[in-house]
Amino acid sequence: MKGTIKDLLQIPGVQGYVIAQGKNIQIKLPAKHAFALAKDSLMLLYNGLADDGKRPGNTVEILLEDILLTAFLSGSTMFMVVSSLRVNQALLRMTGKLIISNMVKE
Repeated sequence: MKGTIKDLLQIPGVQGYVIAQGKNIQIKLPAKHAFALAKDSLMLLYNGLADDGKRPGNTVEILLEDILLTAFLSGSTMFMVVSSLRVNQALLRMTGKLIISNMVKE
């Protein structure tokens, strides 16, 4: 596995992703998804997590009613995966860490 976004989207339970860097945000979710129109909320989340202050690590998981948000942070770049609760979390974390490390290299 190379750790590409295509690999990530093939994991059963992954619904889409969000990439945020600076003032730019890219959301790739199905059009009728609950987070598809949540650009402002996701930008607030990015601003809170991407702060240079102390944070518990470079991976943050947020559990909502029926959605798991997994945010991978590296400097000012945030890669967030939106998935169902039945996703293989170990595979999701491993793939997400590979993707964020490849993004930072570029």
